[in-house]
Amino acid sequence: MTRSLDINPYVLECHEGQRFELLGAVVVVKAGTEQTGGKFNLFEVACPAGFATPLHIHYAEDVAVFILEGSLTVFWGDEQMQAAAGSYLFQPRGTPHGFRVSGSASARVLYLCIPAGFDQFMQERVQLADNSQAMVTAARYKIEILGPLPDGSEEKNTTLG
Repeated sequence: MTRSLDINPYVLECHEGQRFELLGAVVVVKAGTEQTGGKFNLFEVACPAGFATPLHIHYAEDVAVFILEGSLTVFWGDEQMQAAAGSYLFQPRGTPHGFRVSGSASARVLYLCIPAGFDQFMQERVQLADNSQAMVTAARYKIEILGPLPDGSEEKNTTLG
């Protein structure tokens, strides 16, 4: 039996929402699982210059990213491309992906996950200092961490934006 959630309209101002730091990025939850009845999560993520995610796969959710500021080198398996502010990226579940902030400026993105649940993973991940515990937690949320991003020395210069 599924619990019925009350979903109400709401407004968050520019810097409002649950805020935490994860792997050096500042994440603000704009739409959590409970707020959307499990339909989606929306995050605003501020990433410092040089920030990089690991190469990973989401098996439970599709991910969409809109770059508000800065630029990213985006990795999809063996492919790499540059994406500037204003670019939109869609990463269907099952796609190996990650990104690195390009250049000397920071980046800010909107990160959308459908369906919801990724917010719960990130909140648990913040509490973990041990990398092996992080891998176990990721697996529980159907996320596979493949390792660090390629170093970019063989970067293909496909550009978005």
